[in-house]
Amino acid sequence: MEQLRAVIYNRCSTEDESQKDALVKQVQESKNCVHEQGWKLVDTYVEAKSGTTVRGRSEYSRLYRDLEQDKFDIIVIKSQDRLMRNTKDWYLFIDRMQKNRKRLYMYLEGKFYTPDDALITGIKAILAEEYSRELSKKINNAHKNRQKEGKSFVFTNRMYGLKKLPDKSIVIDEREAEMIRMIFGLSANGYGTHTSAEILYQKGYTNRNGKMLTPALIRNIIRNPVYKGTVVQNKRHYEFESKQTIRNPEAEWVVHEGAVPAIVDEALFTAANKALDDRKKERHRDGNDIGYCNAGSHDLSGKIICGLCGAPFYRTVRRNRSGKVIEWKCSNYLRHGRRAEGLRRDQIRTVERCEDAGCDNVHLDEKNLLSCLQQVCGQKQYKTNQKEILEEMLSLMRKTFAVEGIEEKRELLEADLRKAEYRKNLLLEKLLEGVIDDQTFQWKNRELREEIERCEEQAASIKDNTMQSGNPEERLETIRERLEQGIIQQAQSAEMVSEIRKIVVYPEQMKIDNSFRASVTIPQNSSTSHYPIMEEEKKQILMLMQKKPEITAKEIAKEMGVSLSLVHRRIRALKAEEKIRYSVPNGRGKWILTNPFT
Repeated sequence: MEQLRAVIYNRCSTEDESQKDALVKQVQESKNCVHEQGWKLVDTYVEAKSGTTVRGRSEYSRLYRDLEQDKFDIIVIKSQDRLMRNTKDWYLFIDRMQKNRKRLYMYLEGKFYTPDDALITGIKAILAEEYSRELSKKINNAHKNRQKEGKSFVFTNRMYGLKKLPDKSIVIDEREAEMIRMIFGLSANGYGTHTSAEILYQKGYTNRNGKMLTPALIRNIIRNPVYKGTVVQNKRHYEFESKQTIRNPEAEWVVHEGAVPAIVDEALFTAANKALDDRKKERHRDGNDIGYCNAGSHDLSGKIICGLCGAPFYRTVRRNRSGKVIEWKCSNYLRHGRRAEGLRRDQIRTVERCEDAGCDNVHLDEKNLLSCLQQVCGQKQYKTNQKEILEEMLSLMRKTFAVEGIEEKRELLEADLRKAEYRKNLLLEKLLEGVIDDQTFQWKNRELREEIERCEEQAASIKDNTMQSGNPEERLETIRERLEQGIIQQAQSAEMVSEIRKIVVYPEQMKIDNSFRASVTIPQNSSTSHYPIMEEEKKQILMLMQKKPEITAKEIAKEMGVSLSLVHRRIRALKAEEKIRYSVPNGRGKWILTNPFT
């Protein structure tokens, strides 16, 4: 008889098991169980995480994925609550396990899970979840009380400039404090986060790994009030039902001023933050804010401004039957829609709207916009060299397609994979022998799992690339043909856009300010808005009404080749604009134009 393959899953959380060797005992008991049953142990899944949710439990996630693989036959656990304390996730696990014909053995009860146990295990899962819910409430309440007292503050190892002593007192780390003060000073003097990072690196200031400080870290330091001595707590709390960390309203924050030693004074902190806010806006020559100076992910980002409300235009992508449509739309419109008085529909909005919210400006089709800019800026001769760009790109692709040494790379990856698997098994043995503690095991085990996954991904990538590569020169020739069709236009468009400072968009026109010509005003012909089409339709209706005052809506729809409902909408709009009215003299109705065509 073929030997059954088994895996073990062990979990404990700091809230439930205070014994230092709890996880070690679980693993040893599970291994003994597998041995006594005569099964073959093929893998272990061990972690110290809460069971209230599957989020963040890497070993459980790996087990859940492996349920669909032909890797094992039996899962061994201590008890149901060791697997999880969440009713929904319990049933999802059982459903996937049964579909893939796997079995679950709980050694504390000495039995396999069977479909007859569905009711009782469901009740156990509900009770375990309720226990965790109450425990979460107690923990949140304890956190709030501790924060209100302000006696002890939690500082992570990511906090620069301050450190906690064994007696829990907070003191300034003078070596890092010098860097903190310089960061605030640079910001207050107008230096951006990227420039500040370069300056700090040149002066020898780095992060704790010896690398350049990131702009994001510098920005977070400037925004953190702890550096002026103020500790803000209760900004977030863990919500048990959604299993997410939720940001609390500012009114619920707990603020302790002067709680820790200040590295910078209030004046410098305020000046640095004000300068950071000011740098978010780009000031034009006339001093008017155009806002949102961040260049974004596209060359035109931050350069297209709404002439009606002053907000920036954002790039949007949608799909229709013709394919992908790329448009630029006013960000005020994207947040609030059309202005209330400008809505061209009969439905009444149920959502309360701010009086100044919304924007009625047109949308711009990116393709038409670039074509329009090319015509306006076409007099400038760009220096883009198609051949040089093409050959450079093909050279890079040749390196990508290169298959030399592929076998050598594959062998090295397989060796790394075997080495990581051996180290993972050795690590578990050290945990069981008491050489290392639970925390060290979790940390090193996670590193090894990431290394194994990296090796597996790289090996799969090499395999896919080898299968798909075919004849590299044939692929390169196909790519060359495609690049030759559009690369020069794309390169010229990018260079052209870099010359443009600002584009102000109005419904009827655009004002373009570039570096090699004075500001140019051109008619608006890049719009994808339906407004011009609607106006043309209304104009046609007025002409038909003038020609035949007794004409009906049905006859108008037939003449124009549109739907009757569209004609009714346009007639209602013309009435609202007081351009037409309907008269019934002598019992026969006819249309009267308030401003007849001449």
